[in-house]
Amino acid sequence: MTGTNKRIASGMLSLVLLSMLGWCVVARVGDLRTWVALGLGVTLGWLYTAFGRLPGWIVENSGGSISDDDDPSNVSARVYLPILLGVILVAFAAFVGALLFM
Repeated sequence: MTGTNKRIASGMLSLVLLSMLGWCVVARVGDLRTWVALGLGVTLGWLYTAFGRLPGWIVENSGGSISDDDDPSNVSARVYLPILLGVILVAFAAFVGALLFM
């Protein structure tokens, strides 16, 4: 996956996370920790989309839990993006199902 495609995918996933965050806040689903986790995901996604990589200070202060894209220990996008898409589709189907049967 090229850098541009990664940035587009990151932007799209950030929008999905933002919509989930908005729904959680409006519907009062989850607690503050859930909202913070979703907000952090949106922020990291937007930073990656804007700059093509996360700022160095975030990578350095993550304690090793976040690594650069060229780190060989990273899982390939071909592996995690289809899994993530499947999870999003299942969550969307559950959300639509919940709306239909309310």
